[in-house]
Amino acid sequence: MSVIKGNKPHFLMHVATIATVCLIIGCGAPQKKSKTIIGPPIEDDTIINIPQEELPVIEEPKIPKGAVVANYRAETTPFYAIVDKVDKRRGTTTIAFERPEVPSIVIPDTYGATLTSLRFDEFDRDLLLVKSKLKDPVFTKYHLYVLRNNRWKLVVNGFSIHKDNNPESLTPIIVDPENPKKMKRYYSVFDLDENSELGYTWRLLQESVPILNK
Repeated sequence: MSVIKGNKPHFLMHVATIATVCLIIGCGAPQKKSKTIIGPPIEDDTIINIPQEELPVIEEPKIPKGAVVANYRAETTPFYAIVDKVDKRRGTTTIAFERPEVPSIVIPDTYGATLTSLRFDEFDRDLLLVKSKLKDPVFTKYHLYVLRNNRWKLVVNGFSIHKDNNPESLTPIIVDPENPKKMKRYYSVFDLDENSELGYTWRLLQESVPILNK
């Protein structure tokens, strides 16, 4: 049997050469580097809806038509007065108030009313002026009230003004500037007048009267 010598070393050398080349290629290949972006960050335009808490709706208190809001008590929250009932059969007018603890005012011999409030430096609270309708529609009767110890009291006695004296253009009652312990008020009086076609006239006079309740 013949043995061929020299082939095996040649084959091993060939294999070693291939392995060396692969190793060189593997080590020499540059590695991929992460790219660094220079500049401002990219903003995300995605809209995110964040639910907000629902705020309670605060409604202002409703003031009834014809009501008059004033500070009828010193240093307290104002409240309103309103004509509540008109009993034409009995001839009474009832004034009610926003505060349930405040007593109503019932005015006899009247057939409706309108309200207003008055404020004077001589008083520590607002006053309620009631302009009442009488059975005789040519007159308007006035009642001025002050709230003391949770009771409505007349500041002065009631007084009337005739429509001929144009009461809507007047401030019917004020504090007497010459005497702060009195009120100065207008009133109408019947007077014979020869120059009038009717033979009489209604004159508008003014008087100063003591304050009954302050």
